[in-house]
Amino acid sequence: MFYIIGGVATLLLILVIIVFKEKPKYPPSRAQSLSYALTSPDASYLGSIVRLFKNLNFVLLVITYGLNAGAFYALSTLLNRMVIWHYPGEEVNAGRIGLTIVIAGMLGAVISGIWLDRSKTYKNLCHPNCLIQ
Repeated sequence: MFYIIGGVATLLLILVIIVFKEKPKYPPSRAQSLSYALTSPDASYLGSIVRLFKNLNFVLLVITYGLNAGAFYALSTLLNRMVIWHYPGEEVNAGRIGLTIVIAGMLGAVISGIWLDRSKTYKNLCHPNCLIQ
């Protein structure tokens, strides 16, 4: 089954590489046409990645997201072993703990989003020296 999925994915990748062009023959709108005209010829993917990593706010965002995601995935991966080590036979409760962690994270994200939308305190959450631009 994995070979079939891998083969279909590879076939689709080859078709995308062959069929799709970098940009359409005719721009879809006047704004896009002006964007094509104003784009510098030296703009490249690698250059944009280098510019991103020179931006302190982006680097801080990548680090904080990486720490958060890494901690969550490590905890969720090892949760069953940690619970079973201390409480043998409690696999169902380990699953419930994992579900609670996921639901708490989703509720926290929704509540934080609503609070930020109403209070407009985006910049107050950041250190004064790294204000979002």
